[in-house]
Amino acid sequence: MSQRLLTLLLRLLARLPWPVLHWLGRTGGRLMYRLGGREVRNVRANLAIAYPDMPANERESLVRETLIESAITFVEMPRIWLSGEDLSARVDCNGLPETMRAMVKRGRGLILAMPHHGNWEMVSSGIDQSLRITGLYRPPRQAFLEPLMTQGRSIARIDMVPTSRAGIRALHQALQAGDVVAILPDQAPKAAGAAAMAAPFFGRDCATMVLLGRLAARHDAPVLFVWAQRQPDGRYRMAYFEADRAIADQDPLTAATALNAAIEPCVASAPAQYQWTYRRFYPVHPGQDNPYA
Repeated sequence: MSQRLLTLLLRLLARLPWPVLHWLGRTGGRLMYRLGGREVRNVRANLAIAYPDMPANERESLVRETLIESAITFVEMPRIWLSGEDLSARVDCNGLPETMRAMVKRGRGLILAMPHHGNWEMVSSGIDQSLRITGLYRPPRQAFLEPLMTQGRSIARIDMVPTSRAGIRALHQALQAGDVVAILPDQAPKAAGAAAMAAPFFGRDCATMVLLGRLAARHDAPVLFVWAQRQPDGRYRMAYFEADRAIADQDPLTAATALNAAIEPCVASAPAQYQWTYRRFYPVHPGQDNPYA
């Protein structure tokens, strides 16, 4: 599909009503499950690792539910990025803005850890946008998507910076000033200025970012895990908790282990809404099996 055609499709999706988008997502997820393919295999492999004791029929049902939820998230993205609408009416903030303000008042800044759970792009509609927020993002592989993505995030008054040395520097500066930074903590970094190490996640070592722990340790900044969980009516409710201080431990393995341990209860709140299509358990040790082979 050409870039021009795909851009046109995204802009068309951005104009569709929410119920239509959700119908498309459910239909697309069911079709993806029936056709099989890489995403289906990824989800099966990941769930077999995360839930080895789950009965096979239940796990297979979870595979199907995951693909449906992932498809809904995908078709929602263009409307979130491109419509320019105020999405706050679709989000139950659940006291999050007040919690953020209270934590920022401690004077050490605040790190928002936003796992790929629910719809992470909706989090910006449930946070306190009066605070200065700097968000870290990895530029998409398709370069033409980057301005579309950053357009939507800038509407939420989040200053987006890429995973580069300059971007990492901007995060440090924001925390030094007592402001807020936002990071997707369950994506292994690949750019200069950040690194990953092997740490357990659902019982298996996988590549885990160390940047978040380093930021928390250097600035003594509190870490708040936040996610927008999709509700049965298609709206969202913010969920959050403050991370254990082990996430800022000087030992990077201890910090990375604490980070992954904090993501697990986020996933447990609605397992089908986690991004299980991502190859999170790719081998990190010599001789470790490749579940995606």
